[in-house]
Amino acid sequence: EQNKMVAPSSFHRLKVKCFAGSLFVFCFVLWLPIMVYASPWSVERLVEEPTFGSQVYLREAGVENSKILLLVHGIGDRAGTIWTDLVPELAREYHVVAPDLPGFGRSSKGNHLYSPESYSIFLDWLISRLPDKPVTLMGHSLGGGISLMYSSRYGDKVERLVLIDAVGLLHRLAVGQDFLRQQLKLDLAFPTTVVEKPMGRIASFFLEKVSRIPLSPSLILNSPKMRQKFLAGSPTKIAGLALMESDYSLLLKKCTTPTWLIWGEEDKVASLRIAQVLDWNLPQVKLLTLPGLGHSPMLDDLPLFSTAMQQALKDKVVVGKVQGQPLNGIGSCNNEQDKVFSGNYSSITISNCRGVIMRDVVASNVTIVDSEVVIEATTLKSSTVEPALDILRSKVVVTGADIIAETGTVINQSRIDFAGVRFYTSEAAIKAVGNPSSVLCSSSTKQVDNSYVGLHLNRSLKDNEVL
Repeated sequence: EQNKMVAPSSFHRLKVKCFAGSLFVFCFVLWLPIMVYASPWSVERLVEEPTFGSQVYLREAGVENSKILLLVHGIGDRAGTIWTDLVPELAREYHVVAPDLPGFGRSSKGNHLYSPESYSIFLDWLISRLPDKPVTLMGHSLGGGISLMYSSRYGDKVERLVLIDAVGLLHRLAVGQDFLRQQLKLDLAFPTTVVEKPMGRIASFFLEKVSRIPLSPSLILNSPKMRQKFLAGSPTKIAGLALMESDYSLLLKKCTTPTWLIWGEEDKVASLRIAQVLDWNLPQVKLLTLPGLGHSPMLDDLPLFSTAMQQALKDKVVVGKVQGQPLNGIGSCNNEQDKVFSGNYSSITISNCRGVIMRDVVASNVTIVDSEVVIEATTLKSSTVEPALDILRSKVVVTGADIIAETGTVINQSRIDFAGVRFYTSEAAIKAVGNPSSVLCSSSTKQVDNSYVGLHLNRSLKDNEVL
């Protein structure tokens, strides 16, 4: 009987131990993903903000650190969580702050004007609520455009600016043309001399009609009813259109904050051309390009992006650019393809050539006839009354250039796409002669004496019309 009493008791204890062990294993397996993917944020909360009258979801980490790193995300459902994988590294040195912008993520959404100007006011309110510490601002995509806008307006409150594949700066038509050139490999050929006159009349009629189309995105953006009708009150659509309508032409020279640019070389959303505009125009700037990476390099290759990010957060940037003077050399291209010019020249003549690239050129005068030319990071300084750039029946794309002359550019039956071009002139930045031409300007400026005029427009110019 004694043995009979002992055996069941031992067996019972064994069953209890097995059950407890199984329960522990079950709980461990259940909680393991939570332990592995535990949030790196030490603070997550909703706060009321006055700019849009909304609730903003705010994340913070490393709050004990002495420097603030404010992260501004782009368009997308991930919102501020796009930074999550970077937080453990950043929170070792920075008080990291990452809001979901109003209209995105876990923040309130409404039919508001989600423009870079409004977002910059929101950022200023947010920074005013944070502890009094040096602030570094890092923005991606839309967040880059917002951060650039903020630094242009409130630069004294930012110690360093990091822009990652920022969207904006290019005129909306330039964005469309870039897409056609890069993605569809489509471009329109220019007429030859044989059909110059009849094509000139057709171009005049077409360009005049296009310029009269009553398309005004600003009317849509500034009316809640119109935003609801045409954009369905969607924060994503409103923010995207508002960004494309923003004019940065007079703001770039005001952004004196030391700035680092991090760009995926394969970005199909924010083309490298935007980075080139910023690199040429910002007073203190350094560009880092990441080969093989796209619009969100932190998601494409975290280690490669992290290396570039640490350089952007710690190193100094270049102050100004050293430019030479035009020399006596003469450059020419006749009936050739894919010719490249660089260096210093007195003049360059390009006739009936395709795929020509002028990069890092300093010259007095450039003449382009019946050709397709790309000009980048170039200074044209005319020492005579002749225009610095004379273009006939050609297609020319200029990105990041200084044109210094009484008449900067003379165009005749040509299509010109300027981005980030600074005209220093006493008469005309651009003058049309002969048959009409099409001029597209993005984030460009014209300086006369000590005043600046922004050139962010699409215009058809007839004979003797000037900009």
